[in-house]
Amino acid sequence: MSSRKFSGAMAGRAEVLTYRQAFARRWQSFVRAHFEDAAHVAHVFRVDATTAANWWAGANAPQGWVVARAVSDPDLGPSVVGYLREAA
Repeated sequence: MSSRKFSGAMAGRAEVLTYRQAFARRWQSFVRAHFEDAAHVAHVFRVDATTAANWWAGANAPQGWVVARAVSDPDLGPSVVGYLREAA
């Protein structure tokens, strides 16, 4: 593998990681604005307490099924789409 190809692959990976981190921060902003605490998030999305706490802290973001559930909710949908579009 040439160094040019390798550096391009690394740049692509860095871009993905940067987007994942940005997505986790946007999800964190959304849950903090719409829920009382991590326990409330866990209850609404039916995830375990550790997962909800990680979202609350911005340590990670949900899988697609959670995002789809939030987007399809008539009360949350418009707001979550706004939060996810912020820096897209």
